[in-house]
Amino acid sequence: MEYLILLESCIVSMFREAEHLPHRMSLLAANSHDMLRLLVENTSLLPHIPNHLSGNAEMEGLVDELLDTTTSLLFEILLTASEHPTFGSDLTLSHVSRFVENSAANFMPLYSKIIDRGLSVISRTVSANATLLVYTLFYVVEALSRGSRVCNEVLKSNHLEDIRYYCANPELRIIRYSPLQSLAIQKVNDLLATIRLYILALEDIQSLAIQKVL
Repeated sequence: MEYLILLESCIVSMFREAEHLPHRMSLLAANSHDMLRLLVENTSLLPHIPNHLSGNAEMEGLVDELLDTTTSLLFEILLTASEHPTFGSDLTLSHVSRFVENSAANFMPLYSKIIDRGLSVISRTVSANATLLVYTLFYVVEALSRGSRVCNEVLKSNHLEDIRYYCANPELRIIRYSPLQSLAIQKVNDLLATIRLYILALEDIQSLAIQKVL
């Protein structure tokens, strides 16, 4: 697992240190987006934890570290794709979403774990050092919920109430004057607003169903 963490960390660093954003786009779009496909497919594979290591504190720490690193890599991919209109690239969020859909069987458990990780971090006081993690986690969750049908279904089916409960008033938990504080709060609130719309829609559907029965 340490190898996977190191490998993904190196790829994240390569993205962040690219001198120009178009270079990142060219890398991901090359050969009919083959590099993008490989990254999505391989980051979707969660490591198998032997039963005898379940509950081991050191192993749980490595699992969280790998999940955070994978989320950072997805963040770099989504951020790069979101800039395509500025640079005229054919790399778009729809390309990322397509490969997510194609890897749905493996990606959905990963997406669910990213949501759970974000809720775990935001449920307690967020230190200055963890503000970037909050922003990254919720950026990925919110972007994929908008761009991917299967991610949207996972969010609506399994996490609506937890997000509404744990994400309420994020400004009370994110330490003031932290780096990216306002961006992190805004991204959590963006997801919360989306969740509220889903809940209102579900309540409307339930109300109509009751009226038909009556």
